Amino acid sequence: MTTDNLDTSGLTQNSLERVLRSRAESWQHSAEMEKAAELVANGEQLSPSARMALGYYKDAKKAAAATGRDVSAPANSHGGDKLTAAYRTLSTRLTERSYR
Repeated sequence: MTTDNLDTSGLTQNSLERVLRSRAESWQHSAEMEKAAELVANGEQLSPSARMALGYYKDAKKAAAATGRDVSAPANSHGGDKLTAAYRTLSTRLTERSYR
């Protein structure tokens, strides 16, 4: 996993793994951060606070990808989102059947 933007001095291997696991688990897709990443890739300048936020977002996204999470789309950003989407699909299908 990545240790970008992380002061690793004084951290044990277990502590470092906990921090990186926490980053990975807390990552959620952000359309705003994805757009900011596109702007930076195209040579645009961001404010210092936006650059810092983007750096942490990208690090957490890398950590999430390193743990095997699918970080390619918003629906795949967190396991709870998948469960919610599945529930909505099922609920919609049941509602459609009841109106037939």
